[in-house]
Amino acid sequence: MATSAFSALMNVSQLLLEKGFEPGNVTSALGQVGAALDVDRVYIFENSSAPDGKLLCSQRYEWTAASASAQQDNPELQNVPYDAVMPSWVEPLSSGRVLKGAPRDFPSPARELLESQDIRSLLVCPIVLGGEWWGFVGFDDCRTERTWPGEESHVLQALSNALAGSLRHARLRNTLHSVQTQLRSIIERCASTAS
Repeated sequence: MATSAFSALMNVSQLLLEKGFEPGNVTSALGQVGAALDVDRVYIFENSSAPDGKLLCSQRYEWTAASASAQQDNPELQNVPYDAVMPSWVEPLSSGRVLKGAPRDFPSPARELLESQDIRSLLVCPIVLGGEWWGFVGFDDCRTERTWPGEESHVLQALSNALAGSLRHARLRNTLHSVQTQLRSIIERCASTAS
C-alpha cells in the first residue's frame, strides 16, 4: 500500500502544482490519495474566526468512496467552534501534530459528531500556510478501526504539505493578478490624461 500511496502523492503534488488549488483539482487529488490508501472519505477543513473571535472550522472539500456517505453538505460541519466541539484538537493541530484514533478515543461532543458520520477511525493532519495553522486534511475509515501505520501518517503529512504549497501558490497568483490589474489601470489613466 505504501508504494501506491507515495506514487499517488507524487501525482497529486504535480497536479496541484501544475493546475492549481481549484475545486476539481483538489477533489481529484483527495480521491487519488484516498483510493491509494483504501479509505472511505478524505476532506479538508478551513479555519476561520467568528465575530466574537472564537476559532471555527468548516468543511470545504471532500472525496468519498462509493461505500461512504458524503458529508460535504452536512450543516454540522460548517462553522464548527473548536472550543465547544473539539477543544482537544487545537493544541496538537496548531502545533503541527497528527491526530488519529477511533471516535471513542475523543471526548464528547467530538465523539458523537464523528460517530454520526459512521467513522470507525480517522487520521487528521494540520495544513500550515506561511507559519499559520490554516486548517486540516483528514482521512476516515468507515469500515474498520484502523491502526494507521507510520507510512500512512507520512503520506497524509506529505499531502498536507502539498496542499499548503498549492494554496500558497494560488495566493501568490491572485496577488500578482491584482497587482497587474492595478498597474493596467494606472497606465490607462496616465495614457488618457496625457492625450
